[in-house]
Amino acid sequence: MSKTKVMVVEDESIVAIDIGQRLESLGYEVTATVSSGEKAIEKAQETSPDIILMDIVLKGKMDGIEAASVITERFNIPIVYLTAYSDEKTLKRAKITGPFGYIIKPFEDRELHSVIEVALYKYEMDIKLKKSEELYRIMVNSMNDILFTMDMDEKCTMISEPQLKRYGLNKDDFIGKTPLEIFGEEGKIHHEHNLKVLMGESVVYEWSTQFTGEKLYFQTSISPLKNEKDEIIGIVGLFRDVSDLKEAKKALSWELNVNNSLAELSQKLLNPISLEKISKNVLNYAVSLTGSQFCFVGYVEPGTKNLKSFSVTPQVYEKCHVSDIFSTEFNFNEVGGLWGWVLDNKEPLMTNDPYNDPRSIGTPEGHVKINKFLSVPAIMDGELVGQIALANAEEPYQDHDLELLSRLANLYALAVHRKLSENQIKASEEKNRRIVEKFLKIVSEVLTEIK
Repeated sequence: MSKTKVMVVEDESIVAIDIGQRLESLGYEVTATVSSGEKAIEKAQETSPDIILMDIVLKGKMDGIEAASVITERFNIPIVYLTAYSDEKTLKRAKITGPFGYIIKPFEDRELHSVIEVALYKYEMDIKLKKSEELYRIMVNSMNDILFTMDMDEKCTMISEPQLKRYGLNKDDFIGKTPLEIFGEEGKIHHEHNLKVLMGESVVYEWSTQFTGEKLYFQTSISPLKNEKDEIIGIVGLFRDVSDLKEAKKALSWELNVNNSLAELSQKLLNPISLEKISKNVLNYAVSLTGSQFCFVGYVEPGTKNLKSFSVTPQVYEKCHVSDIFSTEFNFNEVGGLWGWVLDNKEPLMTNDPYNDPRSIGTPEGHVKINKFLSVPAIMDGELVGQIALANAEEPYQDHDLELLSRLANLYALAVHRKLSENQIKASEEKNRRIVEKFLKIVSEVLTEIK
């Protein structure tokens, strides 16, 4: 087993030699004996001792306390101070450098040995503690969850800051504050659950917040924080951001609802109903699935540019005061703005700021105010069959709304095309029936004359 290496910093040569001999007799290896602070720094780097015995009072520009400060910062070598002075002012200066012990001169060999061994043990424990703290810091910083603790008064005593920075927050927004002070009214849910935990329960709950300006969803897990006597001294918990999971569940639920609704609508459109009823059914589903206030659904008469048999939401009748807007048909060549752009270009259009959209020409006097607009053409074999237009949803229109309306427009186009084809067949059958009846009448008349 290698000997513990000790460096001695002492400006009195006789004392330095004596200390060196004592150390060797105790089984230590003396790596160097120096008399100045500057030399101590130099030799500390050269010899890398396990511990340094440093006299506080040294001759020259740098005393032992200054030298110890530099050595600790640069090389992290434990320091034990040697001093004949035990005054409060000197000790206060020395404490700042974080020494691992003091020896008041004169001292006995037994005392020297004890101080060195205790200092080395403390240093070893200090290294382990720092490694443990570093490992804890790395683990906490690597977590996606936000770790926190609170005292018995629900005041935050610790919170992992790196995760907070993702939300534009820092620990000063939380430390020393209660949930009610941090979140305001939103903090009530935390207060209620904290009271349960302080009574010994462990709780998991979900909550939402707009604390950072955007809607976020969190799952919080909290448990009693206990001391070595198993006494509750506070709360320890985790905030887990489940916003993505919540949005995924919401999207899945929305998609399921849409698919079920479109299946229901498809069944209704297979029934022998009028074009007006087809438009009305599509309108009802478009409104309910998008939360829109206003809706228009109409088909294009074949061979013309006339929108016919359209259906509109009742609110339009109540709030729109433009004359002749509710005629049963009109030529869409005369329709401009966003609505007309969709018809002319046979392309969908979505805007949550219609008045600033370059394709907009505004609305006529008495028209309902439009603050959001979404419209999709109904296309069949490249030909314009009709149009669905929505306005003023509760929330801004998004891509999934556009996708939904496109699917509705496809169903509408198929239903209208099928109905028009049926009407053509019926008209053809009626024409053939009349021709046959006329032919039979002529034959009957001829036979009558022959007789």
